[in-house]
Amino acid sequence: MKMKFLSLVLVVFCSMSFVGFSTQTKKLYQVITSHPHDLEEINPYFTTVHQSGRLWVVEVSDDAPEEVYQHLKVISGEERSYMHQEILITNKSFSQKAKDIRSRVEEVDEENIRKDVEFLSSFKSRATGTKGNSEALKKLKERFMKMNYTVEEICYEKNSCSLIAERKGTSDPSSVVMTMAHIDSVGKDYAGADDNGSGVAVLMEMARLTKDYANKKTIRYFLSNGEELNLLGSTHYARFLEKKGEIQNLDLVINMDMVGYNSNGIVELETDPQERELAEWFSALAGKYTDLQTKSTLGAWGSDHVPFLKRGAPAILTIEDWSTKTPCYHLACDTPETLNYSYAAAIGKLNLSAILHKDIE
Repeated sequence: MKMKFLSLVLVVFCSMSFVGFSTQTKKLYQVITSHPHDLEEINPYFTTVHQSGRLWVVEVSDDAPEEVYQHLKVISGEERSYMHQEILITNKSFSQKAKDIRSRVEEVDEENIRKDVEFLSSFKSRATGTKGNSEALKKLKERFMKMNYTVEEICYEKNSCSLIAERKGTSDPSSVVMTMAHIDSVGKDYAGADDNGSGVAVLMEMARLTKDYANKKTIRYFLSNGEELNLLGSTHYARFLEKKGEIQNLDLVINMDMVGYNSNGIVELETDPQERELAEWFSALAGKYTDLQTKSTLGAWGSDHVPFLKRGAPAILTIEDWSTKTPCYHLACDTPETLNYSYAAAIGKLNLSAILHKDIE
């Protein structure tokens, strides 16, 4: 179901970074990996044309081996990365909704987020298929059930399951607003705090604040597994919904991946070019409910929103500014004490406001 966002926004003044596509004679590619070992393999074969946040556009040398291209995708020409400087909101209904929503948004508790990050980091490993991964999923399943969510597991292979928790809508249950975060880590001992303990912790805090909310649409939380193994859980679930003819029921899909490390107050909003209005809507919400600055990146890759975008669902990733991401990315030092919990809470406020606004549209 296609959403209309720009009715909320009068003017957008942006500082934009554009790639000079029209002047290029060689084919351009977007880099779609950040794994250090991948970059070590492909770096000798490309020249950077443009880099801003998660948008990295390169030319590839003629002698590049075929395997290099698995880490690249051909750009469409519409990819962009830009900072939002000011968004003026004039729609009266938006302002009225904000009065009703703000009190609930302000209940986001950074201490709850901290405790859950510490809990998730207490397992030796949360890599998919490990005992720690299964135990963490079991504990969160029990918490969802205590909050009276309907809960089910969906497994893409034995011992590799994702978790779905939802509250059916009272008047429009077939319309679904879904928030997701991946529970698996790369497997470093007692690590994975930012990637992605932070996203899961914020999701659980959002679930706490919607557990007694009289939602019109169905509110769904999706804890995916296997993200670090090439988006296995999210791809499996997106295909499952597509096969059932339910992918079009997704009114909004919010992905949280690495939302805990930041020093500049910027949240990166990543989606595909056709969902630019969605990113601008999120930027308007950020200005209304948080002190976050927003950077929109159009050219999605590398996280669980991608399988849903590919199937036509309006999906967006909220992630720490990739230009200043944690130096402990995929390392053993990705531990709870390195995170900025007020920043994570601000992203929780942004995403909770999006759920509540979308529910009462």
